[in-house]
Amino acid sequence: MLKYFLFILLISFNSLSAMDKKIPYHHVYENGKLVGFRNLPADVPSWGKKKWPWSKWSKLKKEINTYVPSEHLLTKEEILESIEKTKNVESIQWLSHNSWLLRNINGKNILFDPVCGETIGPMSLFGSKRYTPVPLSIDELPRIDIVIISHHHFDHRDFYTLKNLPNKKNIEVFVPLRSQNFYKSLGYTRINELDWDESKKIDDLTISSRMAYHWSKTSLLKRNDTLWSSYLLAWDNNKKIWLGGDSGYIKKIFDDVGKKIGDISLAVLGIGAYDFKKLGFDKTYMHTSPSEALQMGKSINAKKVIG
Repeated sequence: MLKYFLFILLISFNSLSAMDKKIPYHHVYENGKLVGFRNLPADVPSWGKKKWPWSKWSKLKKEINTYVPSEHLLTKEEILESIEKTKNVESIQWLSHNSWLLRNINGKNILFDPVCGETIGPMSLFGSKRYTPVPLSIDELPRIDIVIISHHHFDHRDFYTLKNLPNKKNIEVFVPLRSQNFYKSLGYTRINELDWDESKKIDDLTISSRMAYHWSKTSLLKRNDTLWSSYLLAWDNNKKIWLGGDSGYIKKIFDDVGKKIGDISLAVLGIGAYDFKKLGFDKTYMHTSPSEALQMGKSINAKKVIG
């Protein structure tokens, strides 16, 4: 009788322990299974069920002035010269859109949200075309040790680039929750799938996933089934780089982030797709404008901001 009593007591304590585990607010569960994610609560207007008519969206896209002055762009020779000059020093190079090459970060070369393809869309077969030439082709990149992906939108998780990077089995890949199967299908084996506030150390470089205010979607039927993240790189005791991805800016949320992470040496923040007035929205909270990027930099105690 005592044996059965102890067994029942043990089950009760285990059940209480499971109930006591706090489920993160940004996790969405159905029938006890993690199925997706949501942003942290914020006092912002909801887009609700208002739709963007495809005809209006297509018409407005055609009206965008996509002219880029030639003096705005470096020549291929200038780019390759810059790559050669910085091959032995800590550096960061913009690869267009929100793609970045970080070199010699604690001895590692890092690609963040790399897009080296000409077409942004499913399987890189159809979708949006580039307005400017690819700065560096894949075979012009230096040896890549680490790839970091902020979220699953085609203009950040580029199929062409990720499929064709060499030495996949030697690359450490950092990706948001519920997305590792995609990278396995491309031949990557060192996949680090992180939730917010989770970290992994590679030698003396610590890579931490941090919160972002955004969303994800790479299929017609699924939305927000994979997480979206910012990342914090930390090494040499006091060097820190914040990679913001596509996050929008919510002051209260990022003031809190700043209190937790301390001073940042450099914040790399995405700027773009923030003016939606012609579609009937005053603004979007899913991206930052130039002024909001500066405010975010202040919130997270960044000494320098690039975006």
